[in-house]
Amino acid sequence: MKETNRIKLDGFYPESLKIAKVKESDNQIIIRLKSQKHSHKCHKCEEEMTSYHGTYIRTVQDLPILGKKVILKISAYEY
Repeated sequence: MKETNRIKLDGFYPESLKIAKVKESDNQIIIRLKSQKHSHKCHKCEEEMTSYHGTYIRTVQDLPILGKKVILKISAYEY
């Protein structure tokens, strides 16, 4: 049986984010994360909001892993 080398990513991202998919090529790793937080506190009135208007993808370049470029694609909610 062939063993695959997998990078253990647990503990490298906040609990409020969940890994949805990891795509690895010869020169880069793309990690897709999804927000698990479904509420937000308004910065003006301090009221907790639970309904959101939509979602968007935030792209962040992270530090390299094993010499490969790492890109985080984070799906976040717009409140």
